[in-house]
Amino acid sequence: MNRQSPIDICSQNICYLPKLCKAEKLNIDYNKGDCHELMTTDHGWMVKVRTDCQTVLQADHLTSEYKLAQFHAHWARDGSRGSEHLLDGKALSGEMHFVFWNTRYGSFEEAVKHGDGLAVLGVFLKEGEHANDAYQPLVECVQKALATKGSVAVPADFDVLSLIPKLEQRDFCTYLGSLTTPPFAECVVWTVLKTPVNISKEQLDVFRQIVSDNVRPCQELYGRVVKSSYL
Repeated sequence: MNRQSPIDICSQNICYLPKLCKAEKLNIDYNKGDCHELMTTDHGWMVKVRTDCQTVLQADHLTSEYKLAQFHAHWARDGSRGSEHLLDGKALSGEMHFVFWNTRYGSFEEAVKHGDGLAVLGVFLKEGEHANDAYQPLVECVQKALATKGSVAVPADFDVLSLIPKLEQRDFCTYLGSLTTPPFAECVVWTVLKTPVNISKEQLDVFRQIVSDNVRPCQELYGRVVKSSYL
C-alpha cells in the first residue's frame, strides 16, 4: 500500500497549480436538514446524513460530483497535537473530516472500491481561549449522545458551512490518499484546507470524554504529488 493517509504536508514538496487548484471554486452546496443524527463510537463521534442527502462538494480539481456521506473529527489529549495531517511537521489541535462519495459509482459502498471513490475535506482545528459559536450545537449533540449512550438528532437549522473557513480562506492542498481508519482503503482524493478553525479547550474537552486520542500517525509519501492553491 503506497498511498496511505495522513501525511506531513511539507512546503518544499507541494506543487503550486493555480489553474487546477482554485480556492474560490471550493464549496459545499449544503441542503439544510441533510445532517440527520450524531452518534458516538469507540473511536469518536460521527454525524450521519439522510438517505436522500443532496449536499455536494464542488471544486475544479474534482472530476465528478461528490455527495456528503458523513463527517467526524480527530483530536488528542491536549491542544498541542490532535490533527492527523501535519503542516511542515507541526500538528494542530484537531481535524474535521467531511466525507463525500463519487456519485459516478452509484453508492458509497461501490465508491470505496475505486481510487477516486471518496473526496474528504480536511479542516484543521486550533485550540484557543474562546468558544466557537458555530461548533456549539455540535458540542451539545456530543454531550447528549454521551448522556443517553445513543444517537441524537442534529438540529434542523444546523449548517455544515458554518464549520469550515469562509470562501476567501479556503486555500488548500490536494493529494491521493486513503481512509485514516480501518480498512484504510486507498480510495480518497484529499483536500486539506490551510486555514484552521478556532475552537476552545472546553469544547474539545467534550470530544475527549469519548476517547482521549483518535489520531493515526503520518504515513510515507512514496513520491506522491501534493498540489496546492497557494505558494
